Amino acid sequence: MKGKALGMIETVGLVPAVEAGDVAVKTADVSILGSQAVGGGLVSVLMTGDVAAVKASVDAGSTAAARIGAVHSVTVIARTAEGLEEVLVREGARPKSVPAGNLGAGPKGGAERDNAHASSQGPLSDSGDGRIDAGEPVAPDMADLKKKKVTALRRLARGIPGFPLARGEIKYARKKDLLDAFVQYMTTSES
Repeated sequence: MKGKALGMIETVGLVPAVEAGDVAVKTADVSILGSQAVGGGLVSVLMTGDVAAVKASVDAGSTAAARIGAVHSVTVIARTAEGLEEVLVREGARPKSVPAGNLGAGPKGGAERDNAHASSQGPLSDSGDGRIDAGEPVAPDMADLKKKKVTALRRLARGIPGFPLARGEIKYARKKDLLDAFVQYMTTSES
């Protein structure tokens, strides 16, 4: 894959991702590398080919996906660096590690973190530095939550399945509203 273009379309949900991949392949001469559930309902579709073909496919695929769902982000890397393929999805296999500077990289690599998240049904714990660790589910302590900034509370809330506020509400929620929602979540999860 070295030297080829890489296109990525990240959607909210699987159905728009499948639509994006289907339209992308039908638009130009690209190969789908695979798809990956990123977490939080996000699904990424990765494709490779010549730069012009990948750009056309990403544009067409993201437009088609936006018609039936939400597109979170798109990007085209014109010439991939050596070693990048080691962190990408390969036929049926999940990446073994994510470079340290990438989003979500923490004590566990991205794929390991996603797998741990998929198996846990409870809330996630915040490591304090803004990253969410998905190991054993840990109920957040109200004293700790009150010390956090509103951005850290929003990030933590988005990572909790079944949180009382919708994703759009979390984005604009004030600290008081988020703390009230955490109290509501903890009381309903204890019942």
